[in-house]
Amino acid sequence: MGDKFQLIHDVSPGTTGWTVKVVVAEKFSPRVAQRSPTKYQNLTLMDSEGSTVQATLYGQNITAFQDELLLGKTYLISNALVKETNAEYKAKSGEIQWTISGRTRIRRVEENNSNLLISTYSFTDFEDLPKYMDSNVDISVIGMIIDIKPRRIIQTRFGKECQVQDLVLVNKRFDTVLLTMWETFVDNECKYICQNLRKKLILIGKHLKVTSFNGLSISTKVDSSFFIDGEFELVEEFKSWGHTNSEIIDNMISEKHYLTSTPSKLSSKLSVPTAEKDFTEIKNIQGLKTAKQFFWIKGKASVKVLNQTYWYMSCNNCNKISSENYGDIYPCVFCKCTDAKAIPRAKVYMQLTDPTGYINATAIGNPAEYFLQSNAEILMNQTLIPTAASMRLSMDEDEIFYVKAITQELSTDCKFEILFIVNPSQIAGDKNTGKAPVEHIGEPIKFLEPTTKRSLFHSDTDDAQSSKKKCDKSTIEITKKNQ
Repeated sequence: MGDKFQLIHDVSPGTTGWTVKVVVAEKFSPRVAQRSPTKYQNLTLMDSEGSTVQATLYGQNITAFQDELLLGKTYLISNALVKETNAEYKAKSGEIQWTISGRTRIRRVEENNSNLLISTYSFTDFEDLPKYMDSNVDISVIGMIIDIKPRRIIQTRFGKECQVQDLVLVNKRFDTVLLTMWETFVDNECKYICQNLRKKLILIGKHLKVTSFNGLSISTKVDSSFFIDGEFELVEEFKSWGHTNSEIIDNMISEKHYLTSTPSKLSSKLSVPTAEKDFTEIKNIQGLKTAKQFFWIKGKASVKVLNQTYWYMSCNNCNKISSENYGDIYPCVFCKCTDAKAIPRAKVYMQLTDPTGYINATAIGNPAEYFLQSNAEILMNQTLIPTAASMRLSMDEDEIFYVKAITQELSTDCKFEILFIVNPSQIAGDKNTGKAPVEHIGEPIKFLEPTTKRSLFHSDTDDAQSSKKKCDKSTIEITKKNQ
């Protein structure tokens, strides 16, 4: 980037006559301040030494500079206001903030500094994603976008409606993972992706998190940022790989196995604890008051209330309860999908026990099917009170449960949901870490495979191929947002 200009660390409050050559490393979505109606947008600028500074635009300057400061492009910037960082508008750690306004001089430089920019990324391999599940650790990923699911509206526990949309990414080993885009990313990135889906775009994402939602998936955070088909060598390499393997990729898109309700193959590579000290004793979470916590529990599960409904009719797009009949196409009032399909989903209320005590927990979807050794369609058609002959109602041996604590209405105590069930006889522990290494946890684990996969999400090819149509339609219809 040259060395005749000042570097970022040369500029401090009070410095005059400076000009710094920078590349726009990150450009975040505009936001509204927490304690005022001020709208602001943060950018991360990088100089030739890799040093960064936060630059912020406020109010009408966001629109004015919308086409001036483009992600990945290089600029000469001078006369920005340099000051101590205001914590309310702070995106990242750092003491200095530049404010971009009409007085700031910005000149585009035709240089390609993509290698410098990409050198700051540390990509997480898809196989390593389970290590970071529910940890809120920042990760970066690269993958090819092969599909996008319809937009849906979800309601937070505070009653706020948010829009989300799922992308399907594939890596060079043909592993797939869902990336859930929230709010402004739906309006911006997802809209562009919908319009260019056939191009098999390459996405680079930064500041993402791994969650246990839908088995295992990636999700955006407030400060996430993306390059889509960025001008990087590794993007061209990825596209070349895609061209070479286009037949395999097209077959994946056509068959859409990644849209079944079974967990991602990556979910079977969780780093499951094997040392007794790494499991949570049930007595320590009885009467728990703090939600959004996750625990590995080793014990047994059993159904204590036989007279319960072991399934419910749900929307195939958001899994919310539906009053429609099986197979009906209808507008879902929850996710706003205009052509949702009513499908059965397994659910069981049971008791988890270990030598220290017990808790009541709910398993929904795949964990319920695995525990009951049945599937949602069979459960839907069962009219008699179940017996041990018709489904599994208790476990003879200890198994391993991944449990989430959830806020409970009308009670200060948390309730619990089982997200995964692992058979300990099918994992091999690592003597050094006390955990089963990722490569030792593979397909043999009974990770909740239903016997009729496709009928639980899309019953035929026409349903699967409607995803793009729903995506385009919902792009026009759904406009609500809030991260």
